[in-house]
Amino acid sequence: MRAAREAAGISVRAMAERTFYSRSYLSAIETGQRPVPAGVSAAYERVLGTTDLGRLTVAARSASSVDAGALSEVSAMLAATRRIEDAAGALAVLSAVRGMSAMTEQFAREAQTARPDAVVLASEMTQYRGWLEHAVGADTAAQRSLTTAVELAAESGDPDRLVHSLGFAGYVAWSATGDYGEVIAFSDAALAVRGAHPVLAAYARMRRAELLAARGETREARSALAAADAATEAAHGVEPPEAMYWWTPGFGGVQRGGVLSLLGDTTHAIEEATDGLAEMPVEHRRTEWLASALRRVDPDMNPVSG
Repeated sequence: MRAAREAAGISVRAMAERTFYSRSYLSAIETGQRPVPAGVSAAYERVLGTTDLGRLTVAARSASSVDAGALSEVSAMLAATRRIEDAAGALAVLSAVRGMSAMTEQFAREAQTARPDAVVLASEMTQYRGWLEHAVGADTAAQRSLTTAVELAAESGDPDRLVHSLGFAGYVAWSATGDYGEVIAFSDAALAVRGAHPVLAAYARMRRAELLAARGETREARSALAAADAATEAAHGVEPPEAMYWWTPGFGGVQRGGVLSLLGDTTHAIEEATDGLAEMPVEHRRTEWLASALRRVDPDMNPVSG
């Protein structure tokens, strides 16, 4: 219930005002200190515009009973939380995501009829948790979360989920440790996955070019960049998977600009990133993750003005 409220951007004070329950009473329910009466679940559903919160509350108490409807509700909460993060930053949503991550991991362990889907969702949620932990500087926790995300992705057998989680694990390992051997291993593993979505495959190849360029392997990086460009062209016009909500062709241009910058071609790097930025949705331009990508192109690039 807390995760659903926070994902909707509603404070406990505002929830108390809208449901006519006291703030302390709702806090006690959300933290598990008091049981969840049917009337409170119904009130939350009315305020949040969902009809399945009661079922989700029951599922959280007994993970073995989770079904496709409950997993769909959690997915909707995840999508809403990502939008809040884009506007308010990682720290604003980390607490809620840690709770949702723990819940979905329990679903993955205990669900019966919906277990395959629960494992996929748990991997995605735990990957997101790891990204947020990295964004706030908690890299040790981030690496633990992303290790779990990769393990769940491998268990799920979903190639898209596995490539995505390996890519994020490699990104955080690069930022946290600078161990190129470890990061290249993640890249190798991602590229070895067969049957992945073409946008994910293109992104993984561009990351490979970026890693080689950062390592100073210029010839290999240029070859990898050519392969990434070919993969990007093959993926042209294809909608990315839902979990890659942050990816657009414009962001692809920013990412390519980062590779060119590492190769020493600063002029073209800034041109590519500027053109890519102009194509990105307005709601993405103030995000922390875009600012981080632009800094790899040029520390002076402004994500709002370009």
